[in-house]
Amino acid sequence: MTEGKQHDVSSEAGLLSFYDVAFDDVYRIAARLTWGDRSAAEDLVQDAFVRLVRSVRTDAVTTVGIGWMITTVRRLHIDGLRAADREERRLRVVAPLSQSASTSSNDALGMLDGLNDRERAAIILRYVDDLSVAEVADLMGDSLRATESLLQRAKRKVRNTRSAS
Repeated sequence: MTEGKQHDVSSEAGLLSFYDVAFDDVYRIAARLTWGDRSAAEDLVQDAFVRLVRSVRTDAVTTVGIGWMITTVRRLHIDGLRAADREERRLRVVAPLSQSASTSSNDALGMLDGLNDRERAAIILRYVDDLSVAEVADLMGDSLRATESLLQRAKRKVRNTRSAS
């Protein structure tokens, strides 16, 4: 592995040359991170090289080493794990109730049933995905003030549902 050597990637020929030099080492790391899942490893490597090309096109990067690519692959992998974890939590909260047994998680899901789609989305983004109110507002395309109001209404409805049960 030649992690310390910097490669000029400011031209298409430089990028292609770097790809040839770096691919095997970067793929080996990606394969370890994905426990040998060939498809996932290939996706990580591809995403890392796409990120490199974008950085070159914006003139953010003109020289790069294999270490940069390995760090990028690791970050992409961690981001993917975090996204999968958030999605799993979201699915647990919004999954349709298939059982009539009253458990605490079913009670929590039942409280969300009284919310409209926008209120439910805002609550999940804020409290399940743990996004800031500003991030929720941005994702939902609303102003900060409108999102704060939406969250307050949704929380009020949840409290009223809880107290009615």
